[in-house]
Amino acid sequence: MTPRPSRFARWPRAAAAAVLALLATLMIAGIAAAPVPINAQAAEAAARPGQGGADAALYRTIVAGMSTGGGYYPVAARSLRDGGFPLRPFLAFRLPTLASLLAAVPPMAARAAMLLLIAGVIAAWTMRLGEVFAAPAALAAASLLVLAGVIAAAQPDMIVFHEIWAALLIALSLALRRDRAWAASLAIGLGAALIRETAIAYLLAMAVLALVEGRRREAAGWAAGIAVFALFLAWHAGQVAGVTGPADPASPGWGGLGGWPFLLSSVRLTGALALLPPWTVAMLLPLALLGWIGCRARFAWRVAAMLLGYAAMVMLFARPDNFYWSLLLGPLLPLGLAFAPAALIDLLRSLRPLDSGTAARQ
Repeated sequence: MTPRPSRFARWPRAAAAAVLALLATLMIAGIAAAPVPINAQAAEAAARPGQGGADAALYRTIVAGMSTGGGYYPVAARSLRDGGFPLRPFLAFRLPTLASLLAAVPPMAARAAMLLLIAGVIAAWTMRLGEVFAAPAALAAASLLVLAGVIAAAQPDMIVFHEIWAALLIALSLALRRDRAWAASLAIGLGAALIRETAIAYLLAMAVLALVEGRRREAAGWAAGIAVFALFLAWHAGQVAGVTGPADPASPGWGGLGGWPFLLSSVRLTGALALLPPWTVAMLLPLALLGWIGCRARFAWRVAAMLLGYAAMVMLFARPDNFYWSLLLGPLLPLGLAFAPAALIDLLRSLRPLDSGTAARQ
């Protein structure tokens, strides 16, 4: 369903064999590994997708407290203490952006905004995929994979999760970014970072990629966005310091080191893949990543960098109760399956020995 060739076309045999061996190793390791028992919150989330257990309840409590006139930082500090959550370091407090917005509008308006954002992501990516898929049937199939990636966000309880808003905004930012038109992409990406601070990794990646491509003006724009975020984060830290003290409990840190099995379990838990058995996720996740890496479209390597970066973050730093970090991968991960067949075909063809005529021409 995808045009050829991929980035793997006419690769050296040894390199193609190494990629296929890595792909098989990841699949086998994922199938052999038992699903990671994340925690009681994860069990609740698995039974009721979209519910995040204590974290979701915390976010709803903060929004409710602000809706009755409370300020974000006093309400958040009280809610964290009442729920037995850590209050230090300052990153234990979510940025105030999403809670402030949700508290300022009626629930139906917030719900409508989420649905409009989902629709915008689907529409923007369908238009962008028109650059890759000429056949209407292939374009429709790829658009369904985008739908599969964003469907989890349509569940009502997901509206309080900072990660899902950030993920959708990043997906929209990537769809809208063009070589000569990147300002809207930057603004939307900055919006994602102002909702969830981990989205700063996306801004950093976009700045670096622009610099690598020699687009100094664009790189400067992304750097300016990073500077705005840094100022906002510094203000946030100061506000948190005003409502916390040394007696408040500290976070155990972010060094979960859950690795590949944890990534598979958390990806399955936080999206449409929850409907599939674990072994299928162990097969599909490596294929989706391979598809994005192999796709030759100009937008693909930015998406691949984003997905690989957040996958590494989940594997290295997420604790068992941070399983919802994988929501950051959700919107665009399934779409990689549309590009996987071309990548696999080219890798397999690269393994074939050259005939003498072909060798002579090369």
